[in-house]
Amino acid sequence: MRILVVDVERGPAERLAVTVARACPGATVSPTAGEPAALAHGEADVVVLGPGLAARADLASTVGTLAGAVVLVVSEQDSASAAVVALRAGAADFVVMRDGQAPLESALARLAPADGARRPARRAGGPAAGEPVTGLVGDGPAMQHVRALVRTAAHTDAHVLLEGETGTGKEVVARALHTLSRRAAGPFVPVNCAAIPEALAESEFFGHARGAFTGALQERPGAVALAERGTLFLDEVEDLPLALQAKLLRVVQDREVRPLGGSALRRVDVRLVAASNRDLWRMVEGGAFRRDLYYRLRVLTIALPPLRQRREDVPLLVAHFVERFNRRHGTALPAPSGAALRPLVEYDWPGNVRELENALESVLIMAQARAVEPAALLPDVLAPAGGRLLDERARILRVLDEHRWNRQRAASALGISRVTLWRRMERHGIRDPLTAPARETA
Repeated sequence: MRILVVDVERGPAERLAVTVARACPGATVSPTAGEPAALAHGEADVVVLGPGLAARADLASTVGTLAGAVVLVVSEQDSASAAVVALRAGAADFVVMRDGQAPLESALARLAPADGARRPARRAGGPAAGEPVTGLVGDGPAMQHVRALVRTAAHTDAHVLLEGETGTGKEVVARALHTLSRRAAGPFVPVNCAAIPEALAESEFFGHARGAFTGALQERPGAVALAERGTLFLDEVEDLPLALQAKLLRVVQDREVRPLGGSALRRVDVRLVAASNRDLWRMVEGGAFRRDLYYRLRVLTIALPPLRQRREDVPLLVAHFVERFNRRHGTALPAPSGAALRPLVEYDWPGNVRELENALESVLIMAQARAVEPAALLPDVLAPAGGRLLDERARILRVLDEHRWNRQRAASALGISRVTLWRRMERHGIRDPLTAPARETA
């Protein structure tokens, strides 16, 4: 295997080449200085661009001149913008040497063929534009943009942050990223951060040694270890306790994990895809989320649009859900079409795609039981439900405004518990303006 190490000056290139050679003992490592476009890189399996080149403003064009090569960019600065520029230009990965040699070694292990065979040439700019993205339904401009970002992110090992309201399909996108990535043969491990009790969080994430606590009768791997050579999906990452955020940062930075009650660190090779339905940056500013972890997780960001902003996709989603229902239940119910689709398209769907799916399943179950077409039941099932949902949402918003978004007082005024209020706010897609972008009302 041949690795070409390039930097602006020969001294830094030679020092980086020593590190690369240690990480890949069987490789032929050649350091050189100059403009990558002027170098003969055709025989190299991997081209490593050093920190001097990574810091330049023309990084994108530099990577672009290496079309057909597997490019690894090594930086001394933890810059999310530089990482995005490099990855979108076609780089296979972007690592930060400030974190030590572990990220570089891990990246080279993934990119360099273990059997010494040459990898097929990499296309400039990432994956082909027509490559299918499994699970994403919709042909509108918003979803086309999401697909393009998924394809770009899938062919890198950079961590990804998915942002969007509840029910917009963040886990579907995370699974698509995994399926398209070089980690597709590895596990996809989803973790709902909001559902794990704080007392058990460390054990759930990092595992525990035998005897770590009462009842720990045997060693147990955590979610991070279970996702080895695969993808760890952190849903509702905003609910991670601050203490756990600090420990997760170590996994991101050093690719190491220490099980609860254990004494030895373990190397891990995991890609993180995090998802949030709140504005993480506002939480960072408010001290509720670690700034350093935020920057580590959002090397690439994909924002998922709410369903009300892509109404043109509703007919395709309806057909998709009806077909899936028929396949699961062995039925042949027809999908609503034409004028029957109008109320579905015009409704704002505060619960987004998930609410549409649940509403359709209810209609299809009733249609099967009554032996009628689903379209005949839409006015009876959706119109009253939609009216109730909109009335309830408006009332909650009004009471919250009256009490200046104090949830305890608003819950008392509504005659419900604070937990019930939180659940209804989630269902209606209502976000506190202090921790989320300005909300949209129906």
